[in-house]
Amino acid sequence: MSVGENVEEALRFLGLSSNEVKAYITLLQGGSMTASEVSRQARIPYSKVYDALESLRKKGLVSQQRSRPVVFTPKPPDTAIDELRLRYEAERREKERIALESLMNIYSRGRLEEKPDIWILRGESEILSHVKNILLGCRSELLMVLPSQISPYVESLVPLLATLKEKGAKSMILTSPDLPEESVKHLSRHAEIRLRKTMYGGGIVADEREVVLLLGAAKEENSPLAIWAQHPSLAAFAKDYFVFLWNSQGTIRPELK
Repeated sequence: MSVGENVEEALRFLGLSSNEVKAYITLLQGGSMTASEVSRQARIPYSKVYDALESLRKKGLVSQQRSRPVVFTPKPPDTAIDELRLRYEAERREKERIALESLMNIYSRGRLEEKPDIWILRGESEILSHVKNILLGCRSELLMVLPSQISPYVESLVPLLATLKEKGAKSMILTSPDLPEESVKHLSRHAEIRLRKTMYGGGIVADEREVVLLLGAAKEENSPLAIWAQHPSLAAFAKDYFVFLWNSQGTIRPELK
């Protein structure tokens, strides 16, 4: 059996060990085989071949027949790659969530303990950082207004919205019909989406207590500004306005293909 270095490198990047790569390629070449046959043809020590085959089974790349001896059958490569991709993406999202949550906790503890009711956020980086932090801390309800200018950052928000959905939080997103359809599709997997041409800016409201409102760019700095507040009255006002837009004429549900 010969496996190109680029193929093995790609499969290892997707989470397979060297023995798992050898075992799977051997099965593809030989069809259904016993563990001893895989061990002999792939040159994997017999003491390790069962671990490799069991790991491949758990990852969805092979199936096994309940026979004596047990026979292993490879899944087609397109199915196998899909399984690896989904597993890799799920693990990556979870690691991103853990890293971001931990780092934002460290960042928050480093800020002043006494904060004013309202902060001014300056620049895309600072605004996006606070938005992600709010999504991480949201527990039950997230309301978002995303203008089309936000489209470059949609992909970075999707994993956090997926985490919110897993926690049982409700997410409602009002965005522009100009947002790329692919971005709308990604958002719609984790939130209820509606489209509206006229929205007057953007922002988010989390759990009726925390709010970020986009203000546009400062003339002297040519960089975006936003208000960030943990003020119940401002959050309540922002939510009322969101609900008004959500239910008003001119707001439609997307027709996704």
